[in-house]
Amino acid sequence: MPATPLFTYIAWIGISAVGLTLLLALMMVYLRISLNRRQQEERAFLDVWRPLLLSALDSSVSAVLPTLAVHERVHFLKLWNNLIHSATGTAADNLISIAYSVGGDYFSRRMLRHGSRVECLLATLALGHMRDHPSWELLVTQTLSADSVTSINAFQALVQIDAETTAQQLIPLLLARDDWPIAHVAAILQSAHGAFLLPLLEATAETKSVHLVRTLHLIEALHLAVPQTTVLRLLDKANDTETIIAALRIANDAGLLGHIRAYLSHPDWRVRVQAAKVLGRIGEHADVNRLIPLLADAEWWVRYRAARALVGMPFFSIAEVELLRDNLSDRFARDMLGQVLAERRPT
Repeated sequence: MPATPLFTYIAWIGISAVGLTLLLALMMVYLRISLNRRQQEERAFLDVWRPLLLSALDSSVSAVLPTLAVHERVHFLKLWNNLIHSATGTAADNLISIAYSVGGDYFSRRMLRHGSRVECLLATLALGHMRDHPSWELLVTQTLSADSVTSINAFQALVQIDAETTAQQLIPLLLARDDWPIAHVAAILQSAHGAFLLPLLEATAETKSVHLVRTLHLIEALHLAVPQTTVLRLLDKANDTETIIAALRIANDAGLLGHIRAYLSHPDWRVRVQAAKVLGRIGEHADVNRLIPLLADAEWWVRYRAARALVGMPFFSIAEVELLRDNLSDRFARDMLGQVLAERRPT
């Protein structure tokens, strides 16, 4: 009896399934072989280049370097970037000399133009460490990338190449890139913060700028010394809560105390918190009596920061704080001072 169309259809499905299974098995075998081959190539590369680069950390560069094959360039950048990250002085100079000797600047710029994302990142790191000025425009283009990792690494490379020029040209971009975390940017600028001080202070002059708060946060993260007049201008002209808070966070001059005290009664509890913290840093003995009412504030964080400020004041002893606690009529104020005192005691 001839097979019905249904049976034929089912048979073809079965054959197709077996064929697909075999194809997947062959692909897995191919991928495993390719992976093993790449691992073998990398091990062979490391056997030659790791001892050479490690020796360059302690001695002069070898006059004759092995030929670097095209397929070894990524391996080279991975190893080289890893070593130079912690190298200083002569060791770093030796590694940079080797990178230029093998054409690292040339093929890194090529990777920056045409490489994969990983190759682009490796090349960006290398060009920054090499202080490669010819790659400047390429790296500036990379800072405009929508990919935050790509763009911030390009910015870091530019800072390494020429911090002064980067500060002059890229401050607007730096302040506009909200996807660049402040802590990461501060870490990049830590060794070059002098170049960015004036441009950042100039940026605070634009009190209506949408990036003003980010500017102040970056100034705070870099621990930059801000003139009293700058903070005073911000506090006098700022109308929005976020700017007031950011300005208070960078206030460290006793000449500002008169303005800061006014914010202890601000309607927004977040502003009262920051004002209390500032008084804890730079306040005078008379500010003890200004902080005491905040111990009974309706907001827990205000009570906590006021208590921390009081306990942290060098001229207000622990014995005086304990006496104050015992004489407070407000239960919440007593509890908060007791909690902060307990935090200060050694366990």
